[in-house]
Amino acid sequence: MHQNTTGNVRTPSAWAAILSVIVVITALLVWGSFRSAKSMSTAAASDEDIFIHATPGDVVKVVLEIETASTEGSLRGKLLQKETEKIYRRTNTQVTAQSGAQTKIVMGKQTDIHPAAVVHLTGVLKKDRSVDASQIVILTGYVEIK
Repeated sequence: MHQNTTGNVRTPSAWAAILSVIVVITALLVWGSFRSAKSMSTAAASDEDIFIHATPGDVVKVVLEIETASTEGSLRGKLLQKETEKIYRRTNTQVTAQSGAQTKIVMGKQTDIHPAAVVHLTGVLKKDRSVDASQIVILTGYVEIK
């Protein structure tokens, strides 16, 4: 009276195959997460060295003291280096940016974008090293420049 139970018992090779599939799926998920994080990486807000080394197509975040602003949406200003949450230091790095109808303005309005205003720009770095702004946050009155 010997019963054949091999159909109910998994062999070591079956367990190895299941474990291998789990390891491969985990590795793919981790790789995908790193790849996604890399593609979404942005230059840190007002880190001059990171901005200088950013490549066209990168999303950058910079804080500027505006020197000139046109009604067509063209901005030019000095990059500000963050020292603390409320204190920024002027750098010698010039940044130009373009805003348009699709650019979101936060904590202010279009008329707040003028010479001497402080703004936080988020946008894509173009080949000419200018920023195509997708968002402008008005920081005038909230931060101090040294």
